[in-house]
Amino acid sequence: MRALIAVSLVLLFASANAENHIDTLKHVAETGEFRIGYVPDAPPLSFLDSNGGAEGYSIDLCRHIASTIRDELGLEKIDIVYTPLTSMEDRLSAIEEGNIDIECGATTVTLSRRERVDFTLMTFITGSAVLSPKSSPIADVDDLAGTKIAVLSGTTTEDVMRRVIEVNEFDVKLKLIDSHDEGMELLNAGKVAGYASDRAMLIGQVFNNANANNQYAMTRAPLSFEPYAMMIPRGDTEFRLMADKALASLFRGVRIRRIYHNWFGRYGEPLSPMIEAMYQFQAVGE
Repeated sequence: MRALIAVSLVLLFASANAENHIDTLKHVAETGEFRIGYVPDAPPLSFLDSNGGAEGYSIDLCRHIASTIRDELGLEKIDIVYTPLTSMEDRLSAIEEGNIDIECGATTVTLSRRERVDFTLMTFITGSAVLSPKSSPIADVDDLAGTKIAVLSGTTTEDVMRRVIEVNEFDVKLKLIDSHDEGMELLNAGKVAGYASDRAMLIGQVFNNANANNQYAMTRAPLSFEPYAMMIPRGDTEFRLMADKALASLFRGVRIRRIYHNWFGRYGEPLSPMIEAMYQFQAVGE
């Protein structure tokens, strides 16, 4: 009886997947459009530039994927449609509902998210940190005690901060926010003692400020390990294969290093051994 129930559940799940299957490559071939979702305030990964266009490290990688799809499908051209999405839930839902083809921002791969979406090869590795005023720095975990910290709602950094608070039994209040801009506004206004996010995100936020070097401090050690990848529709194996082929070909050459230095080198961030190793390990051959 249990075996019969298990088989029935598997068949039901397979049927539901078939009904909801998203064929990204077919959609691109029919429309000539490739729809990119991105976070508009997450430099240097993705952001809206002064001309109103989407730019950043992740955007460059997704444009390379778009070019690969165009060539593989034999299209004369491909039109890229950009959709700004801020909250984690909006980004996940946009992929699930087929409103975008790929999410090109700063999203950490987690098993719970993989219950809803798929991911490409990893594209970046960073860790959670806390940004604070240099006049009242939060240099390490112990400095968090008795503070109020802003953090994006629904992110892995929120989970990290809650674990840090629980394990250390700190009296820390979390101020849940909806955007990076809001976090920086609260920090600059002195309404929070720190702003917690991924280190890569904080670097971009800091260097958007003219007085960055004299104004901010960051925790010395990362609070977590955050591997980034692009979110794509769950179960769309052909699209995932093509996206991974595009990224692997990029990782095999020197262009990925140029892209990195273009976006992170300007902020004084050298290519770390960990990210270099990530490129090399994922440079899968044809």
